[in-house]
Amino acid sequence: MNKWFAFIAIALVLVANALWFYSTLGWDAVDDAYISYVYARNVILGHGLTFNPSERVEGFSNFLWTAMMTPIVALNLDVGRLSSALGVAFGIGVLALVIRFPRWLGIPALIGWMAALFLAVDGSFALWSVSGLETPMFAFLIALGAFLYVQEQGNGTNAFIRLTKEKFPFSGIVFALAAMTRPEAGAVFALVVAHQVAWRLMDQRKLFTRGDVARVISFVALFVPYWLLRWRYYQAFLPNSFYAKVSVGGPIAQITRGWEHVQQFVGVHLGWVILLPAVIALVVVSARYLRRGNAGAGNAAASVPYNGVDAGRERSPQRSDTVRRAFFGFTLFATIILMYGVYIVYVGGDWSVGRFFVPMLAFVYLLIAAGIYWMIEFILHRFASRRAQGAMLLAILVALALWFASAYNGEYKIFIGGFDAALATEARITAGRWLKENVSPGTWIAVDAAGQVPYFSELPAIDMFGINDIHIGRMPVANLGSGTPGHEKFDLGYIIARAPKYVVIYGTLFDNVTEYKRAQMKWTANPALEEFLTIYERADSE
Repeated sequence: MNKWFAFIAIALVLVANALWFYSTLGWDAVDDAYISYVYARNVILGHGLTFNPSERVEGFSNFLWTAMMTPIVALNLDVGRLSSALGVAFGIGVLALVIRFPRWLGIPALIGWMAALFLAVDGSFALWSVSGLETPMFAFLIALGAFLYVQEQGNGTNAFIRLTKEKFPFSGIVFALAAMTRPEAGAVFALVVAHQVAWRLMDQRKLFTRGDVARVISFVALFVPYWLLRWRYYQAFLPNSFYAKVSVGGPIAQITRGWEHVQQFVGVHLGWVILLPAVIALVVVSARYLRRGNAGAGNAAASVPYNGVDAGRERSPQRSDTVRRAFFGFTLFATIILMYGVYIVYVGGDWSVGRFFVPMLAFVYLLIAAGIYWMIEFILHRFASRRAQGAMLLAILVALALWFASAYNGEYKIFIGGFDAALATEARITAGRWLKENVSPGTWIAVDAAGQVPYFSELPAIDMFGINDIHIGRMPVANLGSGTPGHEKFDLGYIIARAPKYVVIYGTLFDNVTEYKRAQMKWTANPALEEFLTIYERADSE
């Protein structure tokens, strides 16, 4: 009962944090989320998985999430708010996995509770849980896949496996679902396979087992047919949204911006010092594993236990196996974190503060929590109750500091405060609804933010930054990475040549474009919305 109470309390912390961010977003999903909803609606209307009925372009990179949104759109429900609620549910699911993980690895349960608390107060985790994007679902699938993979090593803690008397590697299926949600999950699974091979060679002197092969086959059987179908449909190796944001060659400006993005994220999470406990955790499990190895796998005294047992006490083979499992799991987490760090640097970061980091935060905070716990264990190893109390007290203090740093000084001040997200939401939805009521169906518009205005107007739209436009998305840009991610490709001549009747854009960029003039229509009575968003119409319109 106490555990349920603690879980509900931590879940409520996440919900409260998410609701605070939701209010700053204008009580709706972010604009980018509505791109998926546009694709979902066109599927329902029989136009296929397209942004505009006449164009096949993959301007989304979250197929499974878009597919999940389709029935919500079909039922004419409030997809923005329902997707945000679903995201929070996935966020709570991640908390549950993090809390359960210590049981699977044989480390103190308090480590999982501490990590869950860190997640609940983290500004990036809370904000992007309520964003309406696929981010929390993807984080849940990556965490679930990794944790199932750890279970599948034969530690006997999986109740479902014991019940069915078989060890089918369900992690392969989960990672395939993750790769259908975000393409980079394919790289995560490749790392899992490499980690498994390395572990077999190092610890067991074999290359693979039948279960390892079955894991790969289950991933391939689900993901490859999906990938071949999308390639045949879109004729593209990667989504157009990738090409619109990233240069495959990785120019120096892109890499530099990506590194600055990593530094910013770490900076709003108390700085690089926050990673010190994670390093300590890796050193502890590595040292214990090596001591076990040096003494021989069959030597029961080869390792230091994890569950509050002093170093001088006799060890059992079971505790020795616990050391192996902890080393296995923690090296996996470190591998995933390193891969994500390199990936974020390579793609040049993101326009947000922490969206790209959310999928790896569960692993980061598990390592940090373990390091904090073992630091206190080292100081107070003779007093188990004081150790637990001290660890939790320090965790609460770190959590409070993380909330202020990552939530208020991070996502709120940098992302939301620097760009009035609530005002943007209201302006775009208002403009979209006005266009639907006052403009003929089928009239082409051009937009800089390609989510809410096209969705609520139900008009075909030219995405001026190229996420949903092949020409702009694939155009070469010298020194890509010098500007804002996803906002560097722009072809004014191409947009003018396509002659959209209206242009809906933030600011006053088209004031100097002779082919367009400010529309005289009164689309809102709110001056703040008119100041934020400008609607232009073609100068030769009747």
